[in-house]
Amino acid sequence: MISVAIATYNGQEFIKEQLLSILNQTMPVDEIVICDDQSSDDTVKIIQELLCDKIYLYQNEKNLGYKLNFKKALSYCKGDYIFLCDQDDIWKPNKVQTMIEIMQNHPEIKALASTYDLIDELGNEKQIDINRNYSNKNMYKCKVKDNALVKVPFERLVVENSFQGCALCVRQSINDKFQRCYTEDFYHDWFINLLASEENGMYFLNVPLFQYRIHSKNAIGLKGNVTLKGKEHLNATNTIEARLNTAFNCVQTLNRLEELDVDLKNNYPSYIQYRLFFIHHMDYIEHGKVFKLFLQNFDSYYKYFKTIKGRIMDIVVTLKNIC
Repeated sequence: MISVAIATYNGQEFIKEQLLSILNQTMPVDEIVICDDQSSDDTVKIIQELLCDKIYLYQNEKNLGYKLNFKKALSYCKGDYIFLCDQDDIWKPNKVQTMIEIMQNHPEIKALASTYDLIDELGNEKQIDINRNYSNKNMYKCKVKDNALVKVPFERLVVENSFQGCALCVRQSINDKFQRCYTEDFYHDWFINLLASEENGMYFLNVPLFQYRIHSKNAIGLKGNVTLKGKEHLNATNTIEARLNTAFNCVQTLNRLEELDVDLKNNYPSYIQYRLFFIHHMDYIEHGKVFKLFLQNFDSYYKYFKTIKGRIMDIVVTLKNIC
């Protein structure tokens, strides 16, 4: 069984086009679960006009916010496979078939993300500057060949989320765990990706399978996709505080995961060593231990944490601070 979870809120401009793109897949879905978060426009009316035996509409009695609204929509999904879906994108006709066939052939995959094409409010193709060393429109700071299927390491996702919820298909087992461990401390999609990756089950398919719409009402949009350059980049990162901040956030992420997920120690016991890496990293920078910071370059964890340029900047900023 295949489910689709949609959290709607004032999405009247695009919800019809999105729903029609889901209903016209080469591999049909079994249910589309929609939770509306007290929309004040015609979103609900438009959905009701399209109601069929596959669409289930739930209207919240009070506004929950998009995190809790997605959690609620996911909780109603009965499928073995569950697609997360935004209200304003457009699915390509082969999205469901492509992702389901891969997951059926690879039982080790617990969550699968695809990439996407960008469109604007009018549905026109949109371009951004692409870093050739990154993938997924600069969201995944790792080079992946076109059409390739790759496993995403837990260590990379601890540093930052690289895949939006609207790109995901997850197994019910991950949804069950998400429901048990849920917290608003994480974006819902990041938390799902972390839970799947700790089981070595988070994968990325570098094939664009939907059109991601950028407009003024996006809940998150393309945050993190635009890379700062030149002096702007240096001014944003050329401080001790900036060099320490990412490592501190990673420690906090691992601490919170440890609290929420009792399976973490069994599924990914090396998270303890990863946390120590960040703690030592902060100590070396804060106290000017340049030689030890240099030796960290030989630690396998560093490649997940920062690029070569980032590592050089760590040393430069630390040296500058002690001079």
